[in-house]
Order: sequence, then structure tokens, then C-alpha cells
Amino acid sequence: MQNNRLLSGPLYWILWLGLAAVYGIGLFVPLLDSDASHHALIALHFLESGDYVSLVDRGMDYLDKPHLLFWTAALSYKVFGINTFAFKFPSLLASVFGFYSTYRLGKLLYDELTGRVAALIHGAACAQLLANQDVRMDAMLTAFLIFSTWMLLALARTSKRKYALGGALGLALGFATKGGIGVAVPVLAVGIQLVFERNLRALLRWHWVLVGVSFLVFVAPVLYAYYVQFDLHPEKEIRGMTGLSGIRFILLGQSVERFQGEAWGSSGSTDYFFFFHTLLWAFLPWSLLFYWGWIRGLIDRKGEFLTIGICTLMLVVLSFAQYKLPHYLNILFPYMAILVSGRLTAAGEKTVRTISWVQTGVAVILVAFGLYLNLYIQPIPGRLNQAVAIGIAGVVLFLCFRQAAGLPRILAVSVGSLALVFFSLSANVYPHFAEFDSGYTFARDWNKRPADEPLSQFHSYSYTFDFYTKKLHPPLPEGVLPSTPWVLTDSTGLSLIRKAGIRIDQIQSHPHFHVSVLSGEFLNPATRLLACERRYLLRLGIR
Repeated sequence: MQNNRLLSGPLYWILWLGLAAVYGIGLFVPLLDSDASHHALIALHFLESGDYVSLVDRGMDYLDKPHLLFWTAALSYKVFGINTFAFKFPSLLASVFGFYSTYRLGKLLYDELTGRVAALIHGAACAQLLANQDVRMDAMLTAFLIFSTWMLLALARTSKRKYALGGALGLALGFATKGGIGVAVPVLAVGIQLVFERNLRALLRWHWVLVGVSFLVFVAPVLYAYYVQFDLHPEKEIRGMTGLSGIRFILLGQSVERFQGEAWGSSGSTDYFFFFHTLLWAFLPWSLLFYWGWIRGLIDRKGEFLTIGICTLMLVVLSFAQYKLPHYLNILFPYMAILVSGRLTAAGEKTVRTISWVQTGVAVILVAFGLYLNLYIQPIPGRLNQAVAIGIAGVVLFLCFRQAAGLPRILAVSVGSLALVFFSLSANVYPHFAEFDSGYTFARDWNKRPADEPLSQFHSYSYTFDFYTKKLHPPLPEGVLPSTPWVLTDSTGLSLIRKAGIRIDQIQSHPHFHVSVLSGEFLNPATRLLACERRYLLRLGIR
């Protein structure tokens, strides 16, 4: 009865409306001086150069990620201008597409209710929201993985040509976003389900040939771009190597290098439980429910096995990778969401009541963390504003706790608490932290100047400065002193300029901290400035 009310009543769409507000405000939070602004500049190079084939990073050939994110960002720049919204918007569109695909795959594996709840769980996962704040490839890749999984499973069950073309397109989009992982995960997921169903005969249909041929057609633009940039120029040196094939790299080398740690280091290589404990925060507020549903599913193996199988396989594989980063987990979120939803909607009344109390506890912890962030770490300006914020949070939680015990309350307290935390992060915490990104603040001052005088970046490089000034300023080669009137540099660069006897006519300084990697010293307001280095904008006596 409660489940029927969830589908027919307003609660489900009210929760989506709250998430929409969080995702919407996140479109305007400044980019961090990290991978997000780095990717934004590769797209900016397309516009500056008019070359939409070559991937170029700070004046050098870039051989790592494929083209799709950069192409879509460049297109968005043309429509909306070069700004934060334009860079983030394509990833948000992809995420919405991914939520819908999660719903459709959940419905295909279970029923309408499970699909709807799974989509909501996917949308309200902590690292999914982060993927649309600190935009990398993850939001797009996750969406295309779940879309192609839905298409391929539907093809195996119905043999309709539209699913063959849709599956090929999804695989191609995933490949064009992050290489071979975009193909491997959906194929493995569907393969696991077909083995579980003992339906391997479905693989003998001619439609799979159509999938393969269509996939090659759809990925041809990316392969051609790599061929033109790298295969035609074996003399190019990338990471100390020459004679590289771009096509070979993206078909196999990129994923293998990441797994083996080649060229990227061995971050987390010895921590084989890295993703298991990272999941505790990355999939909040659903992480405990995932572990519950995952273990139960491995024990009883009832219903579908696609989500359990692909989550198990990928968690094991990723755990043995030599290079580990938290956002590698994002690709599993839609599968985890369907797994959790399937278990929730089928659980008995006693189990659901227990889960309600567990999720209420998680919600209380999340809200307490949000208050700590906004009242101590980065206080909301003004006592009245703080009181209003606390009042709004209290009203939202009161309405959530008023829901009938069971699935409605589980969803309300979980989604409501996470939405409150992330809304406050986007409206208060992140914008204030952005003030400690010197590139962002210097760019704001630089844009007020009447003329765009020559500037170079010396001994340090700020992605955000180039992005927010809407112009690329490649860093000077090592050992080359600046010869432009304006220079952006750090303390070491300032010392080298002074030692070289170059006259400094004007100097501006600003504290700088890499906000993408927070520390306890920075989070503490009393020691925040001590955690920062200094960056300088210099006007030299050079004409």
C-alpha cells in the first residue's frame, strides 16, 4: 500500500525537485584548480585554435582521455559562452539521461517501482553529486554505461533492431568518454546476467553483428582524430616516448596503464580495501544499504544477478589496480542503486522498519555534518542568515520524518538530508573556498582591466586563471625567464625574478590553496591562512 502511494503521491517528485535545486545551483559553483579546469582548458584550445581534432594541454599534445567531454564542452561554450555553467551543463544533461536509463534498466530487471526508486537513489548518491560539481569524465561515463547496459539487455530479451543500434551508440559514447572501460563494463554486466539466466543462445543472434559494426561506425570520429594527431606523427614525444600509436593507446593502452600504474604512479596500490572503505562516504546515504543488499544477494542469489555480479567483479578488479582514485567507483553507482532498490522494494515490513531507523541515523549524522560545515568550518555570514538556514533545515527534516514509516520515510530522510548538505556546500562553503584559489581571484581582477596585455605563467600554472580570463597562457619552459609585462607566479618564481635583476613595478599577492585536496589545517578557520602558500601577479619593468 505504501509503495503504491509512493508512485501515485507527490513525495517522489518533491524529492526529485529538491535534487534538481541542488544540481542546478551546482552549475554555478566555480571550477576547482584541478582536473575540471584542466579539462575545461583543453576544450578552450579547440575554440582558440579552430583545431577540433588535436587534444592539447598547455601547449603539448595530450594523450590520456578521449574527445567526447572536450567536444561537448566546446560546443557548450559556443552556445553559452566560456563560463562555469557552459562547462558543467553537458555533464548534467548526461547525468539526467543516466538517471532515466537507471529507471529503465531497473524496470526491465524488476518492475516500475524498483526502477523509479533506483533512479532516485542514483541521483542522490554523494559522489554522483560531486561528479557534477568537480566535473571530470565520470558523470558522462556513468550515464553511457547504464544506458548501453539497458539497451544490450533489452536486445538480448527482445531482438529488436532499435536496441542493437542504441546499444552500439551507448558503447561508442562510453568509449569516446574514457576508452575501453566504456565497453567492458556493459558487455560484462549483460554477459553475467545471460549466464545467470542460462540464456547463452541469445548471443547467437545476428543482431550482435549489427552492434559490432554500428559501434565501429560510431567510434570512427574518435579513432580518426587519434590517427591524425599521433599515428601520422610518430616523431611526437609523449611522456618521454616516441613512435606512439594513438589508436592502439585508446583501444588498449589507456585502461592497461591505469590498471598497472604505468605513467600515473601507484596511488593506493597497496590498499586492497581502498574502494570498500571509500564506498562508505562515496555512496552516502545508501552505502550501508548497499553492503546489506550485496551480501544478501551473494548468499541467496535470487532474482537478477546483473547488478550483484558486475559490482562484485569490478570491485575485485579495481582493488588490484595499481592506480586508485575515489571517483573510479562512480561507474558502479547505477548498478548499486538498482541492487539496493530491488532489495528495498521486496523487503518485509520488519526489515523495512529496521532500515528506516538506520537511515534516520545516517540522516541525523549528515545534517549534523552540514551544520558543522556551515556554522564552524565556513560560517554562513550573519546571525540572522544562520538562523534562517537552521530553520529551513529543521522544516525540511520535520516534513521528512512525518512520512509514514517504511519506504517513503527511508527515501525522504535519506534524500532530504543529502540535499540539504549539498545545497549548503554549493551556496556557502564552496564559493567561499574558491576565494583561496588565487587563479580564480586574480582572473576576476584581471578581467576588470581595459586592455588585455601580454601575460605569462612562470614556475607555476593556474588552470582557473586561464579559464576565467578566457585565454590560454601556456607556462614558460623550465629555465626561461619571463619577457612579458605581466607574470603570474609563486614564491619561488618571485625569488628567481628578483635574483635575475628584473625590475618589478607592481606586485599583487593572494593566498593559494588546492581546494580539491582539503586538509585539516585548511578546514580549521584559525589555521586556514597557515595552510596556504602565496601566489603573485607581477607587473615587470619590461615593455
